[in-house]
Amino acid sequence: MNISYELKPGRLILDLPADAEDISLADFLRSYHISGKKKYELLQEHQITINRIDASGNEILHGKDRITFALPSQEIDYQPADTDCEVVYEDDFVYVARKEPGIIVHDPDDPDCLASRAAAYQRNHGIQSPVRYIHRLDRETTGLVLFVKISLLQAWYDAKLEEKEIEREYLAITGGKGHAGQRFTYNQNIGRDRHVSGKYRFSPTGKEAVTKAVVLDRKHDLLLMRCRLLTGRTHQIRVHLSGNRHPIINDPLYGIPSSQFEHMCLWADTIRFSDPFTGEQRTVQDTFNEDFAKFSAK
Repeated sequence: MNISYELKPGRLILDLPADAEDISLADFLRSYHISGKKKYELLQEHQITINRIDASGNEILHGKDRITFALPSQEIDYQPADTDCEVVYEDDFVYVARKEPGIIVHDPDDPDCLASRAAAYQRNHGIQSPVRYIHRLDRETTGLVLFVKISLLQAWYDAKLEEKEIEREYLAITGGKGHAGQRFTYNQNIGRDRHVSGKYRFSPTGKEAVTKAVVLDRKHDLLLMRCRLLTGRTHQIRVHLSGNRHPIINDPLYGIPSSQFEHMCLWADTIRFSDPFTGEQRTVQDTFNEDFAKFSAK
């Protein structure tokens, strides 16, 4: 269903299309992964109206109905860093921030983590809501992280990530053999390495992990590979590539060192997702990475 919307200060207004099939308000809320507890809160606090009348929770929605959600101002729940995060894309519901290598997405003891930089961005741009990232990146990985601006929609974006409808692609510079156009599907399960703290390995009892990869370019003894996550396990691409003889350059746990490059050569450069109401597809690509500029094919 393609729903038109209007976002006003303190309100989200949804207009159902004329040809929309009848649906109960309860099912409509469930379709956006709004929990029963959250539904109860919204109704108790009179934060949902249908055609300007407070909702009771028992309504049947019809074509052309107007649903309005109150969006009370909320506190930013991280201590803002001294520096804003760099934002490469923003719309009414989300923004996509660029994470530099060497910083972590979330750490309550680190005043300069990405979430704290996001808090500074939200404070400086009038986004009065909790800081909510939808996924993470490893400390040494560069690239894009999706944040949601309206907490009411967080569960919907979380579900889309779980349902693999938020796609994340990475570029990796690796060692190993291969040629341009060669494709791989890695589907080894991944679990913790019991012998090395913070490290992961292939394990038959680990969690399912699937990565697709294609070689884009070869330069001397190095490969440029594009990787797409079908699952989201910790260190997934790093473990899959290393375990299949394509270790990532300057990966401190699984890779091989090289003075030719400044950082670990894993870059989350592309993310795809859809608008929750119009269904319009968004593709966001990162701006530039000096290490990867050495390759012509991206």
